[in-house]
Amino acid sequence: MVGCAVRIAQVISSLLGPLGGAEQYCLALSRWLRDHGHEVTIVTGWLDPAIGAGLRAEGFVVVVVPGRRPYPPDRKGPRLAAPLFHLLDLVGSVVTAPGLRRALGSGFDVVHVHRVAGWGSALLRSTPAPVVLTVHDYALVDTTTTLLRGGVEAERAPLVQRLRTRVVSHSIERAHLVFPRERLRARHLAWGLRLPERVSVIPHGWDLGPAPAAPAPAPQDGPVVFLFLGKLLPAKGVGLLLDAWGEGIEGAELWIAGAGPLDAAVVEAADAGRVRRLGWLDETGRRTALAAASALVLPSTWPENFVLTAAEGVLAGLPVVSTTVAAPPVVDDGENGILTAADASSLRAGMVRLMDGDLRDRMAAASRARAADLDFDLHGERVLELYASESAGARPVRARR
Repeated sequence: MVGCAVRIAQVISSLLGPLGGAEQYCLALSRWLRDHGHEVTIVTGWLDPAIGAGLRAEGFVVVVVPGRRPYPPDRKGPRLAAPLFHLLDLVGSVVTAPGLRRALGSGFDVVHVHRVAGWGSALLRSTPAPVVLTVHDYALVDTTTTLLRGGVEAERAPLVQRLRTRVVSHSIERAHLVFPRERLRARHLAWGLRLPERVSVIPHGWDLGPAPAAPAPAPQDGPVVFLFLGKLLPAKGVGLLLDAWGEGIEGAELWIAGAGPLDAAVVEAADAGRVRRLGWLDETGRRTALAAASALVLPSTWPENFVLTAAEGVLAGLPVVSTTVAAPPVVDDGENGILTAADASSLRAGMVRLMDGDLRDRMAAASRARAADLDFDLHGERVLELYASESAGARPVRARR
């Protein structure tokens, strides 16, 4: 059944390169909705000019509403800027910026929010339209977004975070919260978030584009290629990976693709001949690297949400080595991947296990079977059903083919 076009605002606080997982997902969902006949406006606070030009060339309406943040989110502010940012964040949890009220004030059937950093959670009350909030990380309960303290996951929220969470809990009362995995919902509860009446757990979908008819066989005499894809951040385990790799594993290569604060450490390792540095890859580059890899390594040291890099590895038919802390929901330990403790010796041992060609082949086959769970069309339909349930008129909402 073909329904009416839905007018949707996709709201994310920044779109600055290199895009993180939440930003990539927001844009992927926006494109899927547009391709299925719906009207999508993208609202953001910080916009990379090249990304903005590309989106507008695709036909999107892009609205920029500057946030209160005193410095761009892709930069580290001066020493006294962080306390100021946190103060403004608290203000933004109570008072909505006038620009956001104007941007979201009317004309939408649903407002889908992905990030509020720099604006504050009060924006969830700034529109008469139904509001859906996809929770991508722990920003609602922790200003660091990771739950980490001193590199280790904290068991309980610090006092300042608990007080902030009380304010945020009030801001989200009328939103429908979507958690991409149950663990994320449970962690928010444990850290004191008071959930609204309407909460759903909807795993992300993902799409790498047309897949080859059959996976290309890996060269029998070539090296085993371990690939890291992602931002070069401490929480992503880049330092842990370099420590685990050491001087290398005989018969294997480590390729690191990404950009971020730890790039200098990757450059140093590449200059020493220990790793191959690929830099930040665009969509085509990522597919090429995935096609050439033997396994994906995801050494994150924080309780990740829904790791899109892991989804890409599964869609590419790769076994995945990750940590029990990250525990990507698309990776089953011993089936299509190996989960290890988040220390260098354990991670290295997991990579050494995948030097076994028979084990890699079995896990690769399991990843290809698991890829069906990531079908983006099915995911998009679930999101549209959610929009329909939230719409005041409860009119039928279906993808327009």
